[in-house]
Amino acid sequence: MPVLTPEMFTTLARPGPRLPALTSWLRATVWSQTRFESLDPESYLSEGEKQVYQLEELLSAAADRFYDELAGAAAQKSSILDGASLSQPTAFVIFDGTSLREVPLFLRMAAQSGHSVIEQGVAYSALPSNTVEFVEQRLLGKAIGPKELPHRKELKEKGVCTYYFDAPIRTHQISPDENRTLILWSSFPDITYQDSTARFPHHFAGILPLFETVWKNTVMQVPRGYRIIVTSDHGYIFFGAGLSSNRRSDAADVVDQDRSKRFAENEPLPASDRDLQIFPERRLAMLRGRIKNRPKGPAANRLYRHGGLSLMEMLLPWLVFERK
Repeated sequence: MPVLTPEMFTTLARPGPRLPALTSWLRATVWSQTRFESLDPESYLSEGEKQVYQLEELLSAAADRFYDELAGAAAQKSSILDGASLSQPTAFVIFDGTSLREVPLFLRMAAQSGHSVIEQGVAYSALPSNTVEFVEQRLLGKAIGPKELPHRKELKEKGVCTYYFDAPIRTHQISPDENRTLILWSSFPDITYQDSTARFPHHFAGILPLFETVWKNTVMQVPRGYRIIVTSDHGYIFFGAGLSSNRRSDAADVVDQDRSKRFAENEPLPASDRDLQIFPERRLAMLRGRIKNRPKGPAANRLYRHGGLSLMEMLLPWLVFERK
């Protein structure tokens, strides 16, 4: 399916914000319920990522200021706890490493488990799009790993009770208390992307059945009467064959073949580059779009990566459910 349709050309060419229209396109066309239900998982992944690749190459070539808009939207977002309801208790279920491509799966599992969809929206990862930065910028104000959250007095003093799930089969006994806000942080599916199977596109198909187990151990354990928000901390970009930018760029070298880099006070910041998003006040640079980095060591062959400024890394699900 060609991406540069007359409608898309109008969206890219007109003045004003482009992010809302492109987000709607991703949700309604690329990662739609229809595509998810009608295609096998590998085709759903690879064909969807191909459309995102084509769009981001267009943006990089002709509308690269879009990344300023994406970065600005992410920078304005405050604590996810601001999404808690004042009229009923709220439980936040964070699936570490999920993106918009998993939304149809979440909606299907919600229907199967008797949950009504109250709201469908989009959230943003942190800058850079990594877990520790998300905890600092969206939740606690301190750069720590999520497994430490259950012990933080800052959250307990706010009436927030946190549970960390370090494996798909991990369970916790969650007692009902209408005066508490709950955070259920699952390390799945992020932990699977450290696996050797992340070298192959069928990794996505392999983890889909495990989502049902994790859903049962998290969402379905939230006590009745709670409003449930399912979201994530960052997404993953899939670098299958032909899905990374083929133009010459030194941007990945600037960030040491990672997807982002923080520069020390004594280091000069990089020069302006269309493939880099530079935040001088943060002393941070992030790769834009589909520029592929080449890390050394075990991560070198993995096709799934995060940390940069791309649609699949930055745009996250924000789904609100209630049990029927």
